[in-house]
Amino acid sequence: MPRPRRLGTVLALVVVLVVAAAAWVGWTAYQVNRSLSAVVDDADAVQTAVEDAETGRARAALEDFRRHSEEAADRTSGLTWRALGVLPFIGDDADGIALASDVVAGLGADGVDPLIAVSDDLDSIVPRDARVDLDALERLRQPVERADATFTDADQRLTDADPSGYVDRLAVAFRELRDKVGEAQRAMSAAHTALEVMPSMLGADGPRDFLLVMQNNAEVRATGGLPGAISVVRTDDGRVELVRQVAGNAFGRRQGPVLPLTTAERDLFGPNLGRYVLDANLTPDWPRSSELIAARWVETQPEDPAGVLSIDPVALSYLLEVTGPVQVGSVELTTDNAVDELLHQVYVRLPEPAAQDAFFRDAAKTVFDRVSAGGGAPQDMLRALSRGAREGRLLVHSFDETEQDALAGSGVSGELPSEESDRPQVGVYLDDTGIGKMSYFLRHAVRAAATSCTDDRQRVDGVLRLESTVDTNAVASLPDYVTGGGYSVDVGSQLVSAYLYGPVGGSIDRVTFNGRPVDVQGFEHEGRPVTRVIAELEPGEVTNVEWRMTTLEGQDGAVEMRTTPSIEPTRSRATYPSACD
Repeated sequence: MPRPRRLGTVLALVVVLVVAAAAWVGWTAYQVNRSLSAVVDDADAVQTAVEDAETGRARAALEDFRRHSEEAADRTSGLTWRALGVLPFIGDDADGIALASDVVAGLGADGVDPLIAVSDDLDSIVPRDARVDLDALERLRQPVERADATFTDADQRLTDADPSGYVDRLAVAFRELRDKVGEAQRAMSAAHTALEVMPSMLGADGPRDFLLVMQNNAEVRATGGLPGAISVVRTDDGRVELVRQVAGNAFGRRQGPVLPLTTAERDLFGPNLGRYVLDANLTPDWPRSSELIAARWVETQPEDPAGVLSIDPVALSYLLEVTGPVQVGSVELTTDNAVDELLHQVYVRLPEPAAQDAFFRDAAKTVFDRVSAGGGAPQDMLRALSRGAREGRLLVHSFDETEQDALAGSGVSGELPSEESDRPQVGVYLDDTGIGKMSYFLRHAVRAAATSCTDDRQRVDGVLRLESTVDTNAVASLPDYVTGGGYSVDVGSQLVSAYLYGPVGGSIDRVTFNGRPVDVQGFEHEGRPVTRVIAELEPGEVTNVEWRMTTLEGQDGAVEMRTTPSIEPTRSRATYPSACD
């Protein structure tokens, strides 16, 4: 019976080969998993060493990162792994692991090393003795540009991949990698932009004057708070000096707008947008607010500003965490009390507006001088500034076309998105329509979700939660300057306008106020549908505004949300997964 024997031998050989192949695949997968797990630990080690300014330790950790990422990339680029990619059920997973391995290997080769090189020059790129080293900025431009290109490529490759077909565990890990690379890419892009514009803005080509606006969150405006105080910051060959200050209310009110207003601006925000500096940022578009503020400044003051910058007391508190406390008159401002002192206690302690303005001026100059002198570790200072930028509390606009082109789209530009994109933009912005400082007691939170996708159009549902935290029993003890004295609303209440901005070319389909439908007003601003809801909040009251929007066809990417910075330390931007994935 030779034939059956030969068949049995062949079958046995096939079984052996299958078992051996399975063992080899299993061993390869185990090695890949071990390498990628090591990469995660190595990345944390690199980040910690860079933050601690220990370059030698960072480079050692980077070598480990490279070795482990190259091991994973080599194993997932061979014939064995490519064969897995064509198999049913596991092919998508194999391709996803191969992509992740190749991406992290690329970052190890070209993306991380420039960041370590940058860490050696951190002492030079933050102010020391009121000066920034322009030569150091120039040295950093090329390595940061290279890192930015590498992280941008990695982010695009991961974004283009669809992990919905991966097994759950891999899909979660892949999305986490994508999020971390995306966050790093945004940081690199911001650093690249900063190095593009900083030399000229710091006076490399001659003296420049910039307006620094302190936004007062106790009276909320779309970009944060009303422009309570404005300072002139002069730069020259890297030197930075705060030369003088003017109170926001010193400009008075014009008979007509300082610049022509569009029909949409008049309909949405009224003529005070252009008549009153304190209302110049009723619009959520910081470049437009900057134009209006600068136009009024030129009309009444001697300087011709090169741009307008902005910060708020919450961001100042982050800087004080680095510099340590500062003394302003009889008050010691610290990271813990700065917001309370600048946005509330000053009005209780000093009833006269002139005395309040003097305190604000002293506080702004004292903190500015401490920061420009170089107080605190440079890594900590850059982290504080980055945090303020992420939360929408640091805004920059330049009237130089080249500089503004570089700033456009960055986290500090503060522009109202008006270009079509596959990533739909949704916005929720707040304005106080009263005259007091009750926004100190205002808390707001915004949530949204893409709930369905039909014909490449997404439906986006969201909710704005508004809360007044003032205690009813405490209202009587507050000065009229805080409560508004009963003008337009009862003492202790707040009148808040909420502006809901839909995606470019999209629609706002439904709005409810505490569960009751309200008319959707048909405003349009910069190509975006807008509706306005006015809420009167009594002490302790909570109000919910819910909405439903539909995107333009082709806007099938992740949904980006922007909102007014809160008085609390929270981000003013969020990204929500697409319903079309």
